[in-house]
Amino acid sequence: MFRLLSAPRLIVLAFAGVIAVGTFLLKLPASSQGLSWLDAFFISVSAVCVTGLSPVEISTTFTPLGQGVLAGLVQAGGLGIMTAATVGALLIRRRLGFRYLLTVREELGSPAAPRNVLRLIGQVALVTVVVELVGGILLAARFAAEGISVVKALGYGMFHAVTAFCNAGFTNLQSGLYPYDGDWLITLVFAYLIVAGGLGFPVLVNLYNYRQSRHLTLFSKLVLITTAVLLVFGVLSFAALEWTNPDTIGDDTLNTKVTKSIFQGVTPRTAGFQTVDYAVLREPTLAVQAALMFTGTAPISTGGGIKVTTLALAFLILLSQVRGEEEVSAFGRRVPRKLISEALVLLFLATNLVAGASIALMISDNLPLLPAMFEVTSAFGTVGLSMNVTPELSNFGKILTAVVMFLGRVGTVTLVVALAERTKPRRYTYPEEDIAIG
Repeated sequence: MFRLLSAPRLIVLAFAGVIAVGTFLLKLPASSQGLSWLDAFFISVSAVCVTGLSPVEISTTFTPLGQGVLAGLVQAGGLGIMTAATVGALLIRRRLGFRYLLTVREELGSPAAPRNVLRLIGQVALVTVVVELVGGILLAARFAAEGISVVKALGYGMFHAVTAFCNAGFTNLQSGLYPYDGDWLITLVFAYLIVAGGLGFPVLVNLYNYRQSRHLTLFSKLVLITTAVLLVFGVLSFAALEWTNPDTIGDDTLNTKVTKSIFQGVTPRTAGFQTVDYAVLREPTLAVQAALMFTGTAPISTGGGIKVTTLALAFLILLSQVRGEEEVSAFGRRVPRKLISEALVLLFLATNLVAGASIALMISDNLPLLPAMFEVTSAFGTVGLSMNVTPELSNFGKILTAVVMFLGRVGTVTLVVALAERTKPRRYTYPEEDIAIG
């Protein structure tokens, strides 16, 4: 049966399968207390799709075992189901088939030959372990400094290291991260983990090998530059728009204003952690944050959204049109027309998905435009930020949001390809005719 499935379909089924298993594990009495099947399903989707939206309080609803299961689902979803399964198979020395390696290669988006996919996965696993371990130890040391036992501090540290690197906004602290809004160590460690996870595994591996190769791919250059621009824009826009808002940072000290601005400028990159209440943010700030969530992170990363390369390609297309050039290029390299078409299709599908789901949520849950749009955009971008709407969602609203999270993580293009029937290529072309534009 599985031999007849294409790689995109197999990836979609793998994500769906892990969500189903996660729902069952989270519902177990040993994992949670008073959790409905619908909420267990919603949180499982949110974890595997590395979002962070939750209708319940994580620290009080889940036992230590349940929190461990939650972190495991986040890790599997962040690494990618096929990639995580391959790492596990390597650990038990299982032989992997050629078709399986092709499937993993497609999920990673790697042009590497199948025989080199195992090496790439090994590098991905190494980078993940190192980044999360460093972040977890630093966070554990900070929590331990408050008098928390070493075991609990390590638990808190590693849980947040996994969820931050995988860009899932879950926290198992009862008061969340609000008490650390002026803490530089917490702010910088979370920023380090979120940005590292959002850069994407090809970029991290490219940077890891840079000392030997002294070469950055066009993909890495576009991701790094676009990410840097969006990070600076996110931080500065939050500070400028909220500087005088007494409900957020207006009455804080200069130190806290800066740390909150940095934290909330980074977290819309599909992470979903917060040190301010999003229900009291000004509308222009929410609009900017929604745009950042919609953009998301890099492809083949732990985040969602339309991806920074889609935004970069849209800008390059505009630049080429302004210059009167027929080809889209950057850094001395020409971008294939196929990629330009895929970027425009993705942008079209994502925009319509967010718009349609927002309207549906407005109707089903009687929500105003901004809260509904913000919730849906957060779900599509697999972010986890909310204007306190998630706990109040109706059953239909939860199912709709879960579907949007799934589409945002698996990818609209991948899902369309996975569901589409195979078609034979057309062996002829039609005559060309111009149409008016604009």
